[in-house]
Amino acid sequence: MSDDRSEDDPIMDLWYSNWEQQCVEALESEPDYESQLHNEKELYSQQMWTKFQTTASAIAQLYKDRTLGVSLWVPFQTAAGTVTSLYKDSVDCMRRCSDLGVEMGKQKRCKEIMNWARKKRRMIRREDLLAYLAGKPPPPRSHSHRSSPKPRMMVCGSPSSQSQTPSMVIAPAPTPGTDPDPELHTFREALSGSPVSRRGGRQAELSAFISNELARHHKRPASHDVDMGSPTHKRMRTTL
Repeated sequence: MSDDRSEDDPIMDLWYSNWEQQCVEALESEPDYESQLHNEKELYSQQMWTKFQTTASAIAQLYKDRTLGVSLWVPFQTAAGTVTSLYKDSVDCMRRCSDLGVEMGKQKRCKEIMNWARKKRRMIRREDLLAYLAGKPPPPRSHSHRSSPKPRMMVCGSPSSQSQTPSMVIAPAPTPGTDPDPELHTFREALSGSPVSRRGGRQAELSAFISNELARHHKRPASHDVDMGSPTHKRMRTTL
């Protein structure tokens, strides 16, 4: 008998209300990502300022030692370690703030839709929801009966249009060298033995990080040079 109840049954209304209230409580019990993002930005700003001061001091010390005529290898190692640490921490902070920003946007949007849905009837029209998501006014409703849906037009292409045309030949990109930046080799050597990285136990971490960043930033995209001898280019040149 319980399966024969309609959606207008008061018992079903009570069940739906309780279930909806549980969903609302679940959304409202989520962590406040907006406050977390604000706190993280303040914390990261202070950390980056401290890192910048350390890096600036290391570079200034490198300049002072140059004027004294002493060996510059150890000051250079210290400067290399502080610069790399500053860059790595900046990337981590930016990634963390970006993730929190995405979560904050999702949470804000969900709460806006939740508040909008609670003000509507139980049955929400699809066009109303789409209009709300797009930020547009809902379409006018006609009181007349809906006409039968129009059949969709199936456009069949002719055999000539379906035939594959020769594609433009792309010239392969030249293979980059094994060491695209030889001038950074000395910097990487200094970083591997930096006193800063040794003290913090981050020597291997910083070395692996800068190696991955160099490999990532020096990946050359495929060249988009068009082969002038391709059939497509010849045909286009003939028509012109």
